[in-house]
Amino acid sequence: MSVAPSLQLLYPLLPGLLDCNPFRGSADPAEPADTSSYQNTPALQAPEEVQIVVEVLSRTWALLTESQLHPDIRAQLVGYLFYFINASLFNSLMERGSEVGFYQWSRGVQMRASLDLLLDWAQDKGLGELASEQTLKLTCALNLLATPRKTLLKSFWGSLRSLYPALHPAQLHHLLSLYRTPSHLVPPHRSAWSPCESDQAAALHTSDILESFDSHHPLVLPEGGYHFHLEAPVDGCGLKQQLHELRNFIHKSREQQVFRR
Repeated sequence: MSVAPSLQLLYPLLPGLLDCNPFRGSADPAEPADTSSYQNTPALQAPEEVQIVVEVLSRTWALLTESQLHPDIRAQLVGYLFYFINASLFNSLMERGSEVGFYQWSRGVQMRASLDLLLDWAQDKGLGELASEQTLKLTCALNLLATPRKTLLKSFWGSLRSLYPALHPAQLHHLLSLYRTPSHLVPPHRSAWSPCESDQAAALHTSDILESFDSHHPLVLPEGGYHFHLEAPVDGCGLKQQLHELRNFIHKSREQQVFRR
């Protein structure tokens, strides 16, 4: 059983999560003055961009369940989906930093909320910890951007490295160097954000900014607990129905993508 079709479908859909607003329809959250980066925000409403990604995850989960895969393998395959989501969204986030005003608090809060909606889906399936582990780097980057500016501007490189250890020095330096600050503020914080001596060389190593899609560990086969023999024919009507529905869903989604272009 492969999740390759789901990956192909997710790839063009994921960038939309960086632009949608889960707070649409309610008052946008006001930037707090304290150190809390992502608290007391209005109730979230999943935008269409998030809903369609959740739909892909749900249909994939239904297919994996109907195919009677071992629970451990099923969880690992979903973990790989979140590994892919992490790498794809993180790289898109890094690439869009050159857009004026993209790295700022309001954007950070919206993107963090969109990620939370995906993690909520995983939590409902009992895979919350696994999904959080696979999206740790993306979470760190979005948490940094969702930090109130007054707090972030008072922070030093060393403290930020401690708060976000999952970020490579080059990735942290990239986020900070392109972060939007109010025009009326003189940037003394820039020197505070300068990499320490031990991180200076690594921070300028731009080849380490983007994440690789090849670093995920291979599947680990369980020793027992399988529900069916791999050599036996699969004749379940439920599995065939799930495959048919997934195929139709992928076809319709691709048509919608072409239409939007």
